[in-house]
Amino acid sequence: MTDPRLEDHVVGLELQIVELVERRERARVQNDLVEADRIQREIDALQLEMADTAEEIIDH
Repeated sequence: MTDPRLEDHVVGLELQIVELVERRERARVQNDLVEADRIQREIDALQLEMADTAEEIIDH
C-alpha cells in the first residue's frame, strides 16, 4: 500500500510547479530573463524531487 504522505507530497510539488510556471511566464512577459531563469532552476529542482518521490512510491 502506498504511503499517503508521499502522494500528498507529490501533489504539493505539482502545485508549487504550477505556481512557479505562472511566475516564470510573468517574468518572461516583463522581459526579466534573469528572474525567469532563476525560477526555471527552481522548477527543475522540484521536478527532480517529484520524480524521486514517484520512484519511492513505486518501490513501496
